[in-house]
Amino acid sequence: MKKNELLKLGFKSFILLLLSATIIESIYIINVENREDYIYNIYLIVLQLLILISLMTYLFFYRKVKEEKALIQERTQQKEDELILKIDEIIQSKLSDSEFNVVEIEKAIGVSRPVLLNRFKRVKGTTLVNYIKKERLKKAEELLLSSSDNISEIAYKVGFSDPKYFSKVFRQDKELTPTEYRRQKQFIE
Repeated sequence: MKKNELLKLGFKSFILLLLSATIIESIYIINVENREDYIYNIYLIVLQLLILISLMTYLFFYRKVKEEKALIQERTQQKEDELILKIDEIIQSKLSDSEFNVVEIEKAIGVSRPVLLNRFKRVKGTTLVNYIKKERLKKAEELLLSSSDNISEIAYKVGFSDPKYFSKVFRQDKELTPTEYRRQKQFIE
């Protein structure tokens, strides 16, 4: 529970305690000297009971709303997870296409660009463009180690139309050129 919720619950419990004490006190104070005092005391008891009932109703509905809110958050999270899985599938299927970009994902999913980018960044913690670049570099690493293709061929296979740009991006990410990376990893294995 959050601190704010604990304070609200504590405040509500305190009010409930005060109301209960007041009702009990009112029941014991019925030292009736005249008819007006008797009616006034009954009026106080009924009023306090009504306040207590309304407070209990409020607490009941507060819990209901809280449960519904948690259910809505769970459904939203599930939808976002499905969206991210769908984006991943699209990216993996189009990884070798150098013309592939965010617009294609936007059209395939049917979500506006700001919504798509905000949801993706919230879930993955990175921009969609950077994620695509990382996935291409991850695939390039696999190809560097598992194939004997030259660097240009690997660059084209992972969606880079310019091998020099591929080498530059790879070096920024791994601090090694693709050739150095291949040599170093093959030497270790």
